[in-house]
Amino acid sequence: MKVLKRLAWIVGCVAILYTLGIVMWFYAGQQRRTASDPAACTTGVQDQWVRGGRECFHMRVYRGLASAADPDLIVVLHGDLPGPGYHYAAARQVAQANDSIVAVGLLRPGYTDDSGNRSSGVLGRYIGDNYTASDVDAIAAAVDTLRRALKAEHVIIVGHSGGAAITADIIGRHPHLVDAAVLVSCPCDLALWRRHMFSLQHQLVWWLPLQSLSPMDLASEVDTATLVKVIVGDSDNVAPPELSRAYAAKLRDRHVPVTLVEIPGAPHNILLDPRVLSEIAATRYLIRRVALDHARRLGPDT
Repeated sequence: MKVLKRLAWIVGCVAILYTLGIVMWFYAGQQRRTASDPAACTTGVQDQWVRGGRECFHMRVYRGLASAADPDLIVVLHGDLPGPGYHYAAARQVAQANDSIVAVGLLRPGYTDDSGNRSSGVLGRYIGDNYTASDVDAIAAAVDTLRRALKAEHVIIVGHSGGAAITADIIGRHPHLVDAAVLVSCPCDLALWRRHMFSLQHQLVWWLPLQSLSPMDLASEVDTATLVKVIVGDSDNVAPPELSRAYAAKLRDRHVPVTLVEIPGAPHNILLDPRVLSEIAATRYLIRRVALDHARRLGPDT
């Protein structure tokens, strides 16, 4: 009997220490970080930096071969994992394949990229805890600053994984900011996605309370003039296709012009897949066609 009591005491102590460790680990990720070049954001847009609300974002800017006074702006957001850089590659490839375009790879709040550049803000712990209202609004403000500085005719946000969730949150909270959104491998229902990740990893961190915004909760606020393309690999085991299907269905019920693209055999990390890059370019041309058709309907005197 004494042995069983001692064993129960040990197990209880281990459980308490484990839980405290998780909580401490989680809240350590909520500390604010300064930008790696804090003097860079004294103005709205400067070289590789842009201010959005209280945050200073690092970015890389790529221009299409043919310039225009009123280019289309495409802003690319990366996913949750540390040390991103692939969103720069996606922005570069989109710019190289399209004329009259400016493509920007934007580094999310608190992240340090694979070259050591860091945006200001709270990094979080890569468990969907950094889709907060403050982060969403700061990124939206940066996009608006870029739109004004570049005198962009149309604006598209492209997000991958956690960046897709933030993109969806942006079009819900700021429904008139952009003309189109492309969501790639989106964990669009945050509660279902976290339960799915717990089933994969069996880590208690997926049950910690969050302040993140779920795209599914904001879908009813998306403007019916915003074009939305939802892209997912049918072999994605991180953000399963049913999450994208459900979000697209909810938008469709609200008469938002949404297209769901499921890529056969594709996994989670598909932002640089040529089929995805082609869909991004197609979205841009669709916006231009819609705008042209609208202008024709209005007639030459409007």
